[in-house]
Order: sequence, then C-alpha cells, then structure tokens
Amino acid sequence: MLLTAKHGRGNKIHLSIDGEYAITTTERVWYDSPFSDNYEISEEEWRELCDTINFEKMYERALDLLELRDHSQKEILDKLVVKFGLDKKEQAKLVLEKLSENGLLDDEHFASIYADELIRRKHVSPAGLRAALSAKGIDRKISDIIIEEANIDSVESINILLDTKFKTADLLDERQCDKVVTSLYRLGFMLSDIRDVLAERQHILRLELLENM
Repeated sequence: MLLTAKHGRGNKIHLSIDGEYAITTTERVWYDSPFSDNYEISEEEWRELCDTINFEKMYERALDLLELRDHSQKEILDKLVVKFGLDKKEQAKLVLEKLSENGLLDDEHFASIYADELIRRKHVSPAGLRAALSAKGIDRKISDIIIEEANIDSVESINILLDTKFKTADLLDERQCDKVVTSLYRLGFMLSDIRDVLAERQHILRLELLENM
C-alpha cells in the first residue's frame, strides 16, 4: 500500500492510501512517526499508525473536555465512545490511563468537587449524594469517604428545600403535604426526618393561624 501525505490547514496532515484519502493527523504525530510521503506501508504498520493517530485525537478531545470542567473517568470514557465509536472503547481506556498518570483525571478529586456543588446548590441527602456519585461512575469506597466527610445535616437540608423548592406548598393541606413527603423521600431523605420537620412546621403554621384569628 502506498502511503502519501498532504499538508492541510494549520498543522493538519491528510494521509491517503493508494491515492484515496484515509485519515487526518497533526504535524507532530506525522513527523514523530517513522513514515514519510510515498512510503510503501504494510497493513500492520498502517493499523499501528491509525491507532496512534486515533489515540492522539481522543487524548486531545479529552483535554478539551477537561478544560471546560472537571469530569469523572466514566464521563470522559462515555463521551469518547460517543464521538469515536464503541469499537474504540479499549483505546479510550488507554487514554484514561494516560490522563490519570499525568494527574489530569482523578475520580476522588472530581467526586469531592461534585459533592460540594450538590450539597451547596441542591441540598442533597446522603442517599441522594451516593446515587449522584454512582451515576458518575465513582467507586463505592470513594463515595463512602466523600459522604462521611460531607457530614450532611438532613434536617437542615429538608428545611432549606421547604423554603425554596417547596415554598409554595401548603403544608396544612393533606394532599399537598403528601406530595412534598413523596418528593423528599425520592430525594433520599429518611421518612422519620421528613415527618419530624413537617410536624414542627405544621405546628408553627397552626399557631400562626390561631394568632391571626
């Protein structure tokens, strides 16, 4: 097979096999390779070159994603597979290994930042935080450490949610109150905590009603 190279825009190099375009790479990857223009390349050499080119493309894509925000390993892997195809999954895993070795991808660091955001902005329950971390592919051992260090006050979180997310609910209306209980339970809060907070709220509301009569 005859390998030929042609410069494109910027630092791009377009590679062709027997006169037909095959793949685009960068000047760095091309000049670091042992090949040159008009090179008779074997099928094995071509596969290895394509693997190198695809690895670099995935690595650069991962770097772009990490520049936008922190990601978990699962997030990066999923996004690379979506962009480059399921058949590149094993190669994408090698990209994750290199990122981790270079200190650019750390699930424990990501989990800590992500947990802090969920607690601060969404006032999650411990169970809700565990579910969120699990969805990001965070290992159970890491989640246990993060949740223990977070020391979430469920009662305080429920009170904040009642003042924000559920502020329009009439807690003295049985039907509306049941909906709030169901919603909070689905968020991972314990029924005992939910009912204790609601009982106190309802007591205060009833006293206010009596005072205004």
